[in-house]
Amino acid sequence: MDVWSWVLLSIGAFVAVTTLVRLMLRRRDAVLLELAAEAREEQRKKQMAELQEKRKKKSQAAAA
Repeated sequence: MDVWSWVLLSIGAFVAVTTLVRLMLRRRDAVLLELAAEAREEQRKKQMAELQEKRKKKSQAAAA
């Protein structure tokens, strides 16, 4: 292989690796956003369940 072949190979490898890294970072960010949204939703559900449980106990205590 002559010098130009090595230069072209190096440029191609650089472009390929750079593109792969960008794609992986974009996917990572998307997954993190999705997981954060799921965590917020689960926390909201948990808080609503705790609030309902408090109301239920409070109404039972008032009835007794």
